[in-house]
Amino acid sequence: MAAKRKKGRRRRIRWSRFLVLGACAALVLGLFTSIWLLISPLHLKAGEVTTEYKHKYDPESNIRVAFLGSPADVKIEGTVDTNQVGDYPLTYIYKGHEAKAVVHVTDTTAPTLEVRDYMADMTQDVKPEDMVTSAKDAGEVTVAFAPDTEDLTPKGKHRVTIVATDEFGNKTERQATLDRVEDTTKPQLKSDNKTLKVKQGTAFELSGITATDDMDPEPAITWDEDSIDMTKAGDYEVTVVATDRSGNKSELKQKVTVEKNPEYGNKVVFLTFDDGPSENTGKILKILEKYDAKATFFVTGNGQADNHFIKEAYDQGNAIGLHTYTHDYSYVYSSVDNYFQDLQQISDMVKDITGEAPKVIRFPGGSSNTVSANYTEGIMSRLVDLVHEKGYEYFDWNVSSGDASGNDIPVDTIVQGATACEEQYCTILFHDTMAKNTTVEALPEIIRHYKEQGYVFLPLTRDSVAAHHGVNN
Repeated sequence: MAAKRKKGRRRRIRWSRFLVLGACAALVLGLFTSIWLLISPLHLKAGEVTTEYKHKYDPESNIRVAFLGSPADVKIEGTVDTNQVGDYPLTYIYKGHEAKAVVHVTDTTAPTLEVRDYMADMTQDVKPEDMVTSAKDAGEVTVAFAPDTEDLTPKGKHRVTIVATDEFGNKTERQATLDRVEDTTKPQLKSDNKTLKVKQGTAFELSGITATDDMDPEPAITWDEDSIDMTKAGDYEVTVVATDRSGNKSELKQKVTVEKNPEYGNKVVFLTFDDGPSENTGKILKILEKYDAKATFFVTGNGQADNHFIKEAYDQGNAIGLHTYTHDYSYVYSSVDNYFQDLQQISDMVKDITGEAPKVIRFPGGSSNTVSANYTEGIMSRLVDLVHEKGYEYFDWNVSSGDASGNDIPVDTIVQGATACEEQYCTILFHDTMAKNTTVEALPEIIRHYKEQGYVFLPLTRDSVAAHHGVNN
């Protein structure tokens, strides 16, 4: 028993010595590591890192150790732009110590490509794009038939390989079948109008007719231009022909009415009045009625107590045009949106009165105004196109009465300015606010002058010859 106890005691002593030695070794190692980290506190995972093109990359992810700190405490000099393939050197700085790394941005990912079987007629120049439903990549991608593709023009089925290649040469291939067939089906013609109405003297446009085809997405539409005389009012029948690229044809008989255009072949005066209505509008209407003349009133929302004159003018056969609801340049021309909000307000007001939303407009100050440049540079250049896109026609003037220069302008001065036109179409600028009494007084003499010269007085329509100024903003 005594011998066993001695043996156990010696074993415990040996283990104690091992533990002491292990603890000492761990202490020495820990001390050495701490000293080493104090001397060199910054360590990276790698000196060279590769990341994929257009993938997100965080340079902090390469920091292994920032002793007694965190990766956020490390200053990183240099940037990595994963939108550009290339090598990006970075310098990591922490507690006076530096470590360097290079990030290689590469593109090794091939595009994704989806294709479809495709049927084509014998004339179509088939492109690989016709057979591709989707081709995606982080960058630009092009599609092409494989270099060893056979002649695809003969009738029948052709097995083809389509290759998608990104800008760095990564490729994906897919196969599909092209089926070449004879196309003997005629296009289908459809007209939205039982009778197409056009105005005498205008250019004939075959609107409302569409052609569809089982193979050709855009069959050609033609008609016999000699079958209609746009200079003579009357009823006509036009033969419309749709031809697909395989030569298949179909015909449609379209009735066309050329409506008499009072402007065509005449010398015309367009009397235009801005900024009303007012009591002077009523006086002008009586003069117009007396001389059997028509005019156009570009109205605002600033004289609504006299809005009954808008209805009276409309019922009398005059045109109501849209000028501006507010006539506040600083608002109207502060943005495109504000301009169209103001235009919609005056349009709604007129529609409530007459039941019709006019498409005839005049810009405040005209299209040539420069005051708009005080609020938005280039706005007029945009507006003259946008109003056309929205279905409006704008009208400036080629004759000014001069009544905009002040109130109580002498009658003789207004007459002299307003009767200066000798052209076929004279669009004359007047104003019918309450302060323009001398404009009212001058109007009879102006009308008599032009009647003696053989002119007629007509209201503006969207199709009238439009006086347009040069745009200065």
